[in-house]
Amino acid sequence: MKKRGVSPVIATVLLIALVTAAAAIVFLVVIPMLQGSPEAIITITPGSTNTTTGDRAIQIKVEAKNGPLNITGVSVIGLTGVQILDLPEGSSLIGTVIAENEFDTLYIVGPFALGAVYDITLSFGELDKTFSHTA
Repeated sequence: MKKRGVSPVIATVLLIALVTAAAAIVFLVVIPMLQGSPEAIITITPGSTNTTTGDRAIQIKVEAKNGPLNITGVSVIGLTGVQILDLPEGSSLIGTVIAENEFDTLYIVGPFALGAVYDITLSFGELDKTFSHTA
């Protein structure tokens, strides 16, 4: 009885499949682990005051680095009745996705007392960014 091995064509196909699978694993698993996690860079600018209602606006520029950011929440500690707007559209910013290396500007409008310090938290899924602002 004569023993036979794997034909050269089958061996070549198996070798190519093995290398392709290894490359896919490196691309899909290892490379994302080496990249940094998404980061939000925030710039705050005092906005205008509505003379009719007395509400103040705070302009916040949010820039996404190392990946996209999904805005899931905005809160101002110790202040109720605030609105979070994505101007000029005037629509809510919650649920907006900011692409990597892009930015969006949002406005927080509410009864901010002049000279008071407010803690503002922006939530981006797993990333929360809290900062203080003096109105």
